[in-house]
Amino acid sequence: MSERDRTFNAYNLPLLRDVELAGACDIPVLAPCDEVPDDLVGFNYVKSLRGGDLRRDGVHFFLDDYQFERVWRRPDLYVRMLARFWCVLTPDFSLYRDMPLAVQLHNVFRSRLIGAFWQRHGLRVIPTLQWSTPESFDFVFDGLPERSTVAVSTVGVLTDPVATALWRLGMSEALERLRPNLVLLYGLPMPDFDWRGTEWIRYENKTIERMQHGRTRV
Repeated sequence: MSERDRTFNAYNLPLLRDVELAGACDIPVLAPCDEVPDDLVGFNYVKSLRGGDLRRDGVHFFLDDYQFERVWRRPDLYVRMLARFWCVLTPDFSLYRDMPLAVQLHNVFRSRLIGAFWQRHGLRVIPTLQWSTPESFDFVFDGLPERSTVAVSTVGVLTDPVATALWRLGMSEALERLRPNLVLLYGLPMPDFDWRGTEWIRYENKTIERMQHGRTRV
């Protein structure tokens, strides 16, 4: 293996083979997905869930990054494991508003590339919406399909007034640009948010709401 090949492998660039790119920053493009899982299961529980039958659950990554950084280091290793589930959300690598935009862009690129790689291997992949400040809008929606099912989280947002305002701003922008058919909302609903007629389903944050079950469709 040449030095160039080793360098490209270190950045997962071979995964770009046959992947369409979009925007000024060449963000990998995801195909639309219309799947609706019965529930959402954290990636940190995937290994411990047993059973050979296909589960009707989806796998989410609304977790601390350290709990799923390994899917970037070895994306091929988890294809078979995730294939047991009905669908999988793209990794939610963090976009904190005090991160340099270059780091945020890299995390968006990683999320899309992993999602595109999983789609090529036959997984049903639902795009996870990510953004920070309005400056991130220049790239966070690149590569996302229109008229698709998408996923978003409010975990850690509602207790922070600035995060709440930015969530409202970014979600409104996503509805305008992507016109999703359905939004999978993980966590508590955003009070008085105008979904502009978009259908959404709420999935509970099991860490916070252990004593409750089910979901609410609006």
